[in-house]
Amino acid sequence: MVIAGDLSARERVSSQLSLPSALVEIRRIKADELLKSAQALLPKGAFLGPLLDDNYAVISHEWLARTFLPAYRVAVGTVKDVASREAEGADCDNYGMFLRQMVGLAGIVGHTAEPAAAQVVVFQTRAFAGVGRTQERHAVVLFFTDRGWMVLEPQTAEELVPFDRYANRGSIRYITFH
Repeated sequence: MVIAGDLSARERVSSQLSLPSALVEIRRIKADELLKSAQALLPKGAFLGPLLDDNYAVISHEWLARTFLPAYRVAVGTVKDVASREAEGADCDNYGMFLRQMVGLAGIVGHTAEPAAAQVVVFQTRAFAGVGRTQERHAVVLFFTDRGWMVLEPQTAEELVPFDRYANRGSIRYITFH
């Protein structure tokens, strides 16, 4: 019976998830410019993963906040219905990769350059967007928009905040765009 229940839930998810709307690209930024901008966000001792593309799409903040995030919240809610509840089966890095891949798919749908979006690993010393102070590594997602760098908690998608208001910006361990 459990297997049938799992298959039904998986089938339900596959029929409910749809392609994200086309990403709205404001402009393109060269990889070296994006690298310099991202490096400026790093505290001492943190590192930045490699950039593999030549150009990146600067994301429309308006599209991100008003079109993409509402759809992502629905998608992540659907995924949570069938996600494993076991340790590390559906934790922050899984949701961070899901969010990063959803925005990447929106870029494909929109025929844009690779979206300027990254997964960020921090040491969660302060609560943020519905996730408490864990005192351990935690993953969030970083977007480069026409309003600057923005941070989002991928498990809740509750609030998109400017990087300078992100509670754990001083405890970044690394940023990776892939």
